[in-house]
Amino acid sequence: MHGFAHQSNGTGVRLGTDADVPFVSSIIGADAADIMSRVITLLTPNGGFFLEPITSSILEAHMFFRPNGRGKEALHGAREGLRYCFNVLGAIVVFGRIPMTDRPARLFTRMIGFKSDGIRAHSGTGEMVEYFEMRKDSPCLQH
Repeated sequence: MHGFAHQSNGTGVRLGTDADVPFVSSIIGADAADIMSRVITLLTPNGGFFLEPITSSILEAHMFFRPNGRGKEALHGAREGLRYCFNVLGAIVVFGRIPMTDRPARLFTRMIGFKSDGIRAHSGTGEMVEYFEMRKDSPCLQH
C-alpha cells in the first residue's frame, strides 16, 4: 500500500486495504486485488478512487461509486478525497483522463472543481479523452 498508514481523515475517506478488495471488486465489476496492489486506494462509504502516482507529487485519479453513492455523497467524498491527496499524501497536482463518450463523468469532474486541460488522443489507446487537472491551491477545496 505504498507505506501509507490505514487511517481515516474524520470525513469517511480512508485508505483501502487488502480487506477492502471484495468491496471495491463489487463496485468496479472485476477483481480489484491486482490494481489495489499497485495504486493508492481511497475509499468512501459507497465508492472511492484509485490514485496512480506519476511522480512523487502528481497523481492520476480514477473514481468509482455505487449508484446509491452518487450525487451529493460522491461530490462530498470526491472533494474530501482530494483534500486527503493534497494534505496527507503531499500531492501538488491530481489529474484524470475521461473518454469523450462519458459525458456524465466529465460533468461530475467539473462539478468537483477540476479544470479542463483540453481534448486529445489518449497516448496509449488513441481514444479521444478530455484531460482534467486540479492543483493543491484550488479554491473549491478551501473550507
